[in-house]
Amino acid sequence: MKDLHSTPFPSRHTSQCDSCVFQHHSLRSPDFSQAFVGGQKGYQAYRDLPWDLQKIHQSPIKIRHLEPWKIAVIVIGTAVAAAITIGLLVYFLGYDQKLFYYSANVKITNIRYNNEFSRQSSGRFRDLSERVERLIDKTFYNSILRKKYIRSRLIRVSPDTDGVMAEALLTFWFSSTDSRETLRERVGRILRRGLKKYKGPLRINARSSTISSKYIRFL
Repeated sequence: MKDLHSTPFPSRHTSQCDSCVFQHHSLRSPDFSQAFVGGQKGYQAYRDLPWDLQKIHQSPIKIRHLEPWKIAVIVIGTAVAAAITIGLLVYFLGYDQKLFYYSANVKITNIRYNNEFSRQSSGRFRDLSERVERLIDKTFYNSILRKKYIRSRLIRVSPDTDGVMAEALLTFWFSSTDSRETLRERVGRILRRGLKKYKGPLRINARSSTISSKYIRFL
């Protein structure tokens, strides 16, 4: 009687089927690091892997190119936004500004009054206005108010004791919150200082020269 324990039972499958091979390879974890190392050897090892393990998923890198019309829209939009921003800054910075007019009466002692001074188109008036305006412009351009000063214009020449009184209109650009009288005093001090330093053909009496304030607002 044969020993039943010594006789091995025959295997159900005499040869490995495709499904068994697939399961065998699917259960084990392949070492991908060896498949790409070693040149031809690594490539051959990679080819020996089952077909379903050869699929290595890589996230593709997509480079997006903007169309020309989109680039044009972006450039135009940026330019319009910059223009609007600059316009708003200029508007808000300049909105609170006002024009201040001051009357400067400069006494000149080495000129005698002549009827030609009554006409602004006369040669004497134009010659005197050029000298007085140049003196006032130089005075304020070299002062702390150079960024606030706009211009000066001789508007009248009248007779005065020991000479003539030249009246010039001074224009400044100040903030609406500034005090008109405080500014008048500052303008007067700067003008008198410039008249004292003046070295030219005109003899000016700085003490008798005065500043009066006139105020005009433009909306």
